[in-house]
Amino acid sequence: MRFDLLAVRRHARLLLALAALILSTQAAGQDYPSKPVRLVVAFAPGGAADIVARTVAPKLGEALGQNVIVENKPGANGNIAAEFVVASAPDGHTLLWGFPGLATNPSLYQKLSYDPQRDLAPVILVASTPVLLVANPNSPFRTLKELIAQAKEKPGALNFGSAGNGASGHMAGELFKSMANVQMQHVPYRGAVLALNDLVTGQLQVVFDSVAGAAQLVQSGKLRAIAVAGTKRSEMLPDVPTFEEAGLPGYDAGTWFGILAPRGTPQPIVERLRTEALKAMATPEVKARFATLALDAGGGTPEDFGNFLKNETGKWAGVVKSAGIRLE
Repeated sequence: MRFDLLAVRRHARLLLALAALILSTQAAGQDYPSKPVRLVVAFAPGGAADIVARTVAPKLGEALGQNVIVENKPGANGNIAAEFVVASAPDGHTLLWGFPGLATNPSLYQKLSYDPQRDLAPVILVASTPVLLVANPNSPFRTLKELIAQAKEKPGALNFGSAGNGASGHMAGELFKSMANVQMQHVPYRGAVLALNDLVTGQLQVVFDSVAGAAQLVQSGKLRAIAVAGTKRSEMLPDVPTFEEAGLPGYDAGTWFGILAPRGTPQPIVERLRTEALKAMATPEVKARFATLALDAGGGTPEDFGNFLKNETGKWAGVVKSAGIRLE
């Protein structure tokens, strides 16, 4: 009888502890946010990541009832910003503006101080935009097949520019080389704008950039669009074929943005952030801005975003290994 009574008491204490944990977790979600929220962007002001973050942040702040302050921490292909957020308190007041490097950096760097999938809690995929392959308008090739033929005729003679080693444009170029079975020289820049400027002046042959970054130069006639990634044509450039239509089926690359929190952030806070982010993304102002930037709105659950990041990490690990790329 004494044994049964002790067991009942232990069971009761366990239930009380569990109830207290549930109540404290719920309270954390209800009290959140208690101060301004920092949204840490891994790149310098003025770039695509920064522009999209500053488009979403004010509306997210309105939905949360607190200011959302964009804080830029550029460097090391996004690792400085990611490390900062990983080391922050898991209370929802310091967030990371997600970027493609979270999927490529684990393969690019031999020694990474954090694991994106282990140390960050996905909240929501906010937006994405496909890669656009652009060339100088005076280039001898007008189609993807002509570009591939020239690259095969003169291996290594063509060069392609990107926003830097390990950037999404660099990875897109390496994926293209692998799938098209061609050799091209990569020329890294400190930002996509610099690469596009050299493409306009004829110092580069091609650049892999986002539709958002290069569409206006194409529309003004300063650049020639060769193909766009993804399964459908861009609404901003409806005359530009997809890579599949142009002769390279299965090619898909792009830039994406999302929100992540430090590991251990209470689930009610993660869910609150997701709910309010969806509200922000649905506002007319954000939807209109996404349209002008050729962005496809995201959505889904934290689990969906986590699976997306896992799949992207596996995909780009193969590309990095095949290309033999290492960054320090």
